[in-house]
Amino acid sequence: MDYGQLVKVKGKGCFVGKEWWVVFGELAFVEVEMVDVESFSGVLRERLGGLVRRMKCFAKTKRRLVCAVGLFQFYWSFIIEFKRDVFLARMGGLTDHVWTWHELFHFYLSFLN
Repeated sequence: MDYGQLVKVKGKGCFVGKEWWVVFGELAFVEVEMVDVESFSGVLRERLGGLVRRMKCFAKTKRRLVCAVGLFQFYWSFIIEFKRDVFLARMGGLTDHVWTWHELFHFYLSFLN
């Protein structure tokens, strides 16, 4: 496993540069970027009103926010198709088909019993 860290350096409130560290593994610095993380954070703020400041629908309790983010993560990984038959859960080998909300809410969790 390879793991690296990227830190944005700011000076006087402005972006100055980037600093990279390889935490473990062998990693080229060009492979350590924040684009995917910042993109997903933007999608979360865009689609979950509880993550936006100064909104009427701010997160009132931590539990509700955690549940909303969990549902969105399922939706993002198992339901949204980026292209026909291309979605995150299939690319990760977790499922072979696109799920529906009905399947999620009626899925029997056998490991809980």
